[in-house]
Amino acid sequence: MCNCPVGDRVKYAAGTLEDGALTWWNSQVQLLGIEAANATTWDDFKELMREEYCPRDEIQKLENEYNDLKMVGSEIEAYVKRSYELADLCPNLSRHMPRRIELFIKGLPPRVKGLVTAANLNNLTQIVRLAHKIVDQEVESNSLPPRISSTTTAATTSTAPTTDGKRKWNDMDKGSNSAQPQKKTDTSSNRSFSQSSSVNQNQSNKSGQGSYAGKLPLCNKCNYHHNGQCARVCHRCNRSGHVARDCRATLPAQQQPS
Repeated sequence: MCNCPVGDRVKYAAGTLEDGALTWWNSQVQLLGIEAANATTWDDFKELMREEYCPRDEIQKLENEYNDLKMVGSEIEAYVKRSYELADLCPNLSRHMPRRIELFIKGLPPRVKGLVTAANLNNLTQIVRLAHKIVDQEVESNSLPPRISSTTTAATTSTAPTTDGKRKWNDMDKGSNSAQPQKKTDTSSNRSFSQSSSVNQNQSNKSGQGSYAGKLPLCNKCNYHHNGQCARVCHRCNRSGHVARDCRATLPAQQQPS
């Protein structure tokens, strides 16, 4: 990208090294000398890096994984991704394109492998696209299981709004249900208070106390507060000492009020 001249590639790449990699390269410069180190070819530089950071036993493990790589279920995306990664890490196996195509087709499921092979394609990109289409068709015909990744994504997308809606409706139901007992309790309390108030009011009226807050004594005859002899006159029997509502006198039939 920077159009670095071929003769300056090693110098440029070495200038980007950091931490342990920079320490390693400085030791190489001390062994080879600055001029010889900068004169190292690009291929030799990559080989030095590979020997230091890619031991043969680790490369062997990656090559074995690449050679035995198989697609799991219908997870074609994961298979393609890992195949590309191993191809970059194992250049000895993937340097020749026919060998790389062979390894890719080798790891496909039997039916998909047969259809891709029958297409007789020589382009890896076209082979990957064809494998995607065939896998999708096999999933639709239930020959392969649904993709776990797509199923999980779809389930998350479809259940998230439902869960929110359900939670909202449940909250509303709970709120209405919880409000009803409170309403009943309040109504019951109001009824009890009203009954209690009525009883108290009747008792107050009956005793004659009402809202009287003075100091006059209560008269036992008329149930009113006053001093001295009771001067209350009953309008029913015209006698003093009580009022008409407390009158118990028996009147002649012609005098009884209608």
